[in-house]
Amino acid sequence: MEEIIVVRSKGKVNYLEVATFLFLTLSAVLGATALSILSGKVSNIFIFQLAGFIYGLSALLYIFQFFFKSERIGNLATLTAFLGWLTSTVGLFVRGIESYKMGIFHPPWTNLYESLMFFPWLAVGLYLYIEREYKTKFIGAFFLPIVAFLVIWGHKFNTDISPLVPALRSYWLYLHVIASFVGYAGFTVAFGASFAYLIKENYKEDKQVKPIHLGGFFVSGLLSILFGYLTLHGAKDIKTLIIGVVFFTVLISSLYFATFVLKPIGNRLPEDSILSEIAFKSVAISFPIWTASIMLGGAWANEAWGSYWSWDPKETWAFIVWLFFAAYIHGKTIGKWKGRTSAWIAVAGFVMLLICYFGVNLYFPGLHSYATE
Repeated sequence: MEEIIVVRSKGKVNYLEVATFLFLTLSAVLGATALSILSGKVSNIFIFQLAGFIYGLSALLYIFQFFFKSERIGNLATLTAFLGWLTSTVGLFVRGIESYKMGIFHPPWTNLYESLMFFPWLAVGLYLYIEREYKTKFIGAFFLPIVAFLVIWGHKFNTDISPLVPALRSYWLYLHVIASFVGYAGFTVAFGASFAYLIKENYKEDKQVKPIHLGGFFVSGLLSILFGYLTLHGAKDIKTLIIGVVFFTVLISSLYFATFVLKPIGNRLPEDSILSEIAFKSVAISFPIWTASIMLGGAWANEAWGSYWSWDPKETWAFIVWLFFAAYIHGKTIGKWKGRTSAWIAVAGFVMLLICYFGVNLYFPGLHSYATE
């Protein structure tokens, strides 16, 4: 049976310090937003590009801290990540205000570009909270590079502010989309902790790293890059769809071999019980919210299209993601899928999440296809 170590923050909450921190944070965000709007020379796109650069710098600092165990570098990495989060916050405010000035106001998460700015903002906020609660910065070395990539890569898509299609002009947009992205953020953190758990397990059990693991990691890694590029830059046809299936297959293979190849860093990771707890708590918090997002989406669909459920590709894959993480919770609580098995379920669930987020938006025509516009 898994031993669960609960890590709790010491001492009582100092509400004055919390209030002061929130006041200073809000003042910095509103001040920077006002300056960018009044100057008329700083666009939301530039602010998001700046945030991507800051996240990239933070990612490098977290990687240095992971290998060199420097508390000073670790604190600087956290500070830089928070600065990137503040910058993203300003970008979201500015984009919302710019849409208002254009007479087509809508929240800044209505297309693929905006979602690639909004999702990392939520995920980084959740990560910083977990880092503070568990007093560990290890996830940052795995997590911030992904965040930096998403924010920088997101600028390849259409960055224009466009009017909403009729189906999106509803108050449901706030409820359904925010709930969905909270789920995305929580499941991403669970993936990071579960992947680290698998590395730690191989380290503790002293699993032998064989030539097939090294060769498999090298080959599957190259194939992941190749097929990933072809998938993202291919035409929206059956050929690209097949390439996408191959990409996700080799991606899972690459993750499997990576748990062996990265075994030497296992001694720098926290105890597997802590990793397991972080993953489980992330899913336990996110899963009900993801469930609510599906229910809210059904209510919105009935209002917009006259049907609660139409087996739209996005709906179907959201349900598949729900099944994976429902199996994860079942296995961790009353089932027998504990330890390594549950960790692999979380990893596989994250791959399904990638298909739901990117694959459906880009390659499966349906009622949610407007997200690519």
